[in-house]
Amino acid sequence: MGIGTMEKYSFCSAAWVGVARDFIETQCAANNLSGIETSFCERFTDAPDDVTTNGDGITGWYFRIAGGKVEVGHGVIEDADVTIVADYQTTVPLARMVFEGNPEGAAEAQKLVEEATAQGKMRREGNEEAMGATPFLAGLHDVLARRTA
Repeated sequence: MGIGTMEKYSFCSAAWVGVARDFIETQCAANNLSGIETSFCERFTDAPDDVTTNGDGITGWYFRIAGGKVEVGHGVIEDADVTIVADYQTTVPLARMVFEGNPEGAAEAQKLVEEATAQGKMRREGNEEAMGATPFLAGLHDVLARRTA
């Protein structure tokens, strides 16, 4: 790899979740977590075997902040405050889009999300307000997008 290039990983692979873990843990360490109790999960269907945790076509990742501690993992949790359920192949192009300095890309992503939702390929479940306690994680998408193969 050349200077300034970062290794890229398959979307929602264990190594990709490792990038998410590094970012989330770093951001959480720089912020006061007292009083923050929240969890988030993304579950993807029809995923390739190389990114699933048990070869069943399902992959995902999650994070939980509770009691001042942070947990980030590869897999799916059933009790997340917010869960996004989506078709893997529909999500990959969105996962690669960097939004910083790219309002056109953000608008395109919004359109793709609306279309996927209308087609039943994506849905959000849970309490959206629960994520309001973690504004310091706002840059996560772009960090991951830059590392998604």
